[in-house]
Amino acid sequence: MAYTNTTSRLRVSAIAALACGVALFASHSFAADYTYNSDKPEAKQIVGAELSKTLGAAPKKEGVKIGVVLKSLTNQYWQGIARGVEAAAKDLGVEVTIQAANSEADPTQQLTIAQTMIGRNFDAYVLSPVSVSNLTPAVRELQSRNVPIANADDARIAATVYIGPNHELNGVVAADYMAEHLPDGGEVAQIEGQAGSSAAILRIKGFKEGIAKHANLKLVASVPGNWDGTQAYNATQTILRKNPDIKAIYANNDTMAVGVAKAVTDMGLTGKIIVIGTDGIPAALDGIKNGTITATVTPLPYYQGYWSVESLVRLLGGQQVPDWIVAPAQLITKDNMTEFFDDKYEVKEGLYNK
Repeated sequence: MAYTNTTSRLRVSAIAALACGVALFASHSFAADYTYNSDKPEAKQIVGAELSKTLGAAPKKEGVKIGVVLKSLTNQYWQGIARGVEAAAKDLGVEVTIQAANSEADPTQQLTIAQTMIGRNFDAYVLSPVSVSNLTPAVRELQSRNVPIANADDARIAATVYIGPNHELNGVVAADYMAEHLPDGGEVAQIEGQAGSSAAILRIKGFKEGIAKHANLKLVASVPGNWDGTQAYNATQTILRKNPDIKAIYANNDTMAVGVAKAVTDMGLTGKIIVIGTDGIPAALDGIKNGTITATVTPLPYYQGYWSVESLVRLLGGQQVPDWIVAPAQLITKDNMTEFFDDKYEVKEGLYNK
């Protein structure tokens, strides 16, 4: 399914309700008092794969409308989340409206979109903030209205439920893989995400701490790539010229990993340098299949989107949902890729939610 940069809409209710009927589903009609503790250190957790097993089947809530504000739809990762949102909407009989900023580096536009969406009085919202603070005015407004918020990945905010991975763990998993596959040790490098991004901050921290656990690995460079493949390509070439003995490179997302892999290939080093990304986007999976990328650590974005809508439907139905639905930090290599993805590099449906 193709996505535009700004808006993707899916109407899945069989018939639009009469105006008076729609009013019954306005957010103020749901009697629950929602909490906003998902960003707290003591947030109660549940593994996403255990959601249905623990809470039972999600109720269908036809007539419910959910507004979704993502970081961007130009990145395949966020497209994966959008697909999960739409699949859950279809399965659970709700209507979703998806909008996103033109760029992951435009927090102001994302806030404007969120505030406009709030004006449309959806029953609940899925938010994927660019930073921990850029959507604060919108979040406070929703809290004051007692509207449930699902925080779908990246920057953790004071939402009703956070759906996402432990981003530090992504970096640790990458470091541990390098240590396992470099028994003789060696020099390694990191290409960092956007400065100020929560995901980048935590993945950088996790990778550095992970490398520090392994005495035979030495981090010789950790430089910005700003979620951009071209910047990552240029940064990698510079790093490799200065440090020709590097054995492995971790990129904080897969878009940058693709750029890293191209730089490694262009320098005639394919197969000699481990390249690991994070996200599990199709371009990286293709690189894994073709041998230019070694692995990616993915939270399976489709399921993050699915669980975001599912959690809101459960909340609107009166269920108690833990503060944090933990997405996996699944290491994907050529050996296990077909367990999770089909031949079109789309995550297999039904792994957890059937």
